[in-house]
Amino acid sequence: MRAINPKPNLLLVGAPKSGTTSLLMWLRRHSEIYHPWARAGSDAVESGFLISGPAEFPVSPFKPRGTLLLPHEADIDHHRGEKWIIDKSPQHLYSEGALEKVRDLMPEARVIITLRDPVDLLVSLYAQMWKSEDYNTTFEELLGMMQDQDWEPDLDNPETWLFLTYPRFSRFVRKWVTEIGHERVRVVRLPSLAEDPNRVLESLGGWLGISAEGMPRNPSTKNVRGKLSNAPLRRFLRKPPGWAFAVARLLMPSRTLRRALLDPIRRKGWKHVPADKPQLGPDFEELVREYLRDDIGFFENISTELPDGVVL
Repeated sequence: MRAINPKPNLLLVGAPKSGTTSLLMWLRRHSEIYHPWARAGSDAVESGFLISGPAEFPVSPFKPRGTLLLPHEADIDHHRGEKWIIDKSPQHLYSEGALEKVRDLMPEARVIITLRDPVDLLVSLYAQMWKSEDYNTTFEELLGMMQDQDWEPDLDNPETWLFLTYPRFSRFVRKWVTEIGHERVRVVRLPSLAEDPNRVLESLGGWLGISAEGMPRNPSTKNVRGKLSNAPLRRFLRKPPGWAFAVARLLMPSRTLRRALLDPIRRKGWKHVPADKPQLGPDFEELVREYLRDDIGFFENISTELPDGVVL
């Protein structure tokens, strides 16, 4: 096993689709913040290191509970003594195991939680899955399945679990704040990130004890929109047939060499093209808002729901 030192101590734990990508991209530009997964093949790679192993819950409609999750390899070779080692893994918010590890084994770690309106989160989460060429469930079908379950998440049903759990974030947020300690947690609402990112970054800098001058000024958001291109070549690059892998292994026996040469080419398969965002019809929106009533109220009144100073 490979030991990583120093370990991450600045954790963006979620919620998904709530600005974690943009916040990661901005924060890691500071000279006192290092991102060990910046070179792992994606600008916003999620390590999932705190939930690695057999998954305690479904992490997507395609990955049921028990799926073996392995984190990307961390790159500490380029660490130059930066004060903070950052990780972004939005599923960590919902993990009992992740919370226990941070609480019991990472006493110096700071935690950032980003949130958005629960209904918007549900729609955006569906739109993310809808980008995948393997996900063909319509929005109406998904809502019908959730209604058939009486809006109750089932750990053994990966098709609906995340849609029924991720927007209901209030109890998870309260638990992290309570068990980690409010001085170690900051909560950022997506509207705050969108409306005044400089103020949010300045506040985070003060909390982390690093210079606000090192934060990017007027940062732009990072969010991939649309749907994956269905062009034959791009579909081939995303999901090559078995013979292509066999030829690659024959010509390049070294896995390291294959990754170095072929990964940059394969990434071109993940090109997004414009597509309309899914919309909730009025009747469905009323049902969803009733189901998420408590979490909508928590989000709208969050400054009074959490200790002073936690919400930026």
